Amino acid sequence: MFGAKEHILKHVGQDLSKASRQPGFVPETEMRALHGGESSFTILQSDPDGLTLMLARFSPDAETPIHNHNSWGVACVVQGMDRYRHWQLDDGGRLKVQYEKVLKPGDFVFWLDPPHDIHSQQGVDGPALELVLFGKDVTVIPRNYYDPQTGQVRTALPQ
Repeated sequence: MFGAKEHILKHVGQDLSKASRQPGFVPETEMRALHGGESSFTILQSDPDGLTLMLARFSPDAETPIHNHNSWGVACVVQGMDRYRHWQLDDGGRLKVQYEKVLKPGDFVFWLDPPHDIHSQQGVDGPALELVLFGKDVTVIPRNYYDPQTGQVRTALPQ
């Protein structure tokens, strides 16, 4: 089951990568705070069925909290570099890094629906600007924020 969905999300990532290189595809726009830190976002398009395209800016000053979106997603870097960490819960409920990548313009990652959507991000040597496509409007559904030191999980709407 995952194989077919992964194949589709890979193609979506390739399409985002190609489109994002076209002049004027990524608009200059005002952004709102994200995750209570220096990162920010704006919604470029959200369809009635929930499919949502977001433009996000990830700060080099601090990594985002480890979080999920309760949705599949595809993130494509359009400017700067992003350190993307994908996390998983082990059998004991503890978080560990499944993989880490530094993404450059045109690079993308994708994730499946929960519990496969836990991640954190940070700009490298400057801010990273990304297009992120979600299967749901993640701005209106609660997400989990994870603290790997204490094991605590906080559920909240994105800030």
